[in-house]
Amino acid sequence: MTVIGVVVRPRSTFAALAASPRLALGFAAVVGSGIVALILGLIANQISGGGGPGTVASLLLPLLFFVYWGAAALIIDATAGLAGRRGRWRQYLAVSGFTFIPWVAYGALAVVEAALGAGSVAESVVAWLTLPLLAWFLSLTAIAVLSVFEVTPFVAVALAMLPDAVLLCILIALLVVANA
Repeated sequence: MTVIGVVVRPRSTFAALAASPRLALGFAAVVGSGIVALILGLIANQISGGGGPGTVASLLLPLLFFVYWGAAALIIDATAGLAGRRGRWRQYLAVSGFTFIPWVAYGALAVVEAALGAGSVAESVVAWLTLPLLAWFLSLTAIAVLSVFEVTPFVAVALAMLPDAVLLCILIALLVVANA
């Protein structure tokens, strides 16, 4: 199964996905991860008593996953053009759908955090476990970039970080506009 391969042997799994890309499979991975994250988010919100805002945030997760997936592919492909590797965004979409698997683990940690109760030491320890998950997401994204665009590992890491940098710039611009 591909999901287990991403967890156990990500480099060979992403290489195999890049060798025979199937967009429907990547789409299914994004939607599946989004739905599982949605369910886990609703459970965590229910346990912690987060109310309406937490429910809305959880319900938006599949849409946010889908938008990020598409935007990241376009951003990475456009920037890969600087290395002469442009035009592989569809292949990247097929492969990068599986980079969303860490967000399922993130949702599971949110449920554990909610069950432990806000402000407890155990909850804080579990909250710190989200950092390795973010690193895992970035690593999987870099491996996907490496597999599809066949660039050096340093360029793959730079390209993997680009969608997040663009998102951060957009958020900063929105904050500046909102405060003006």
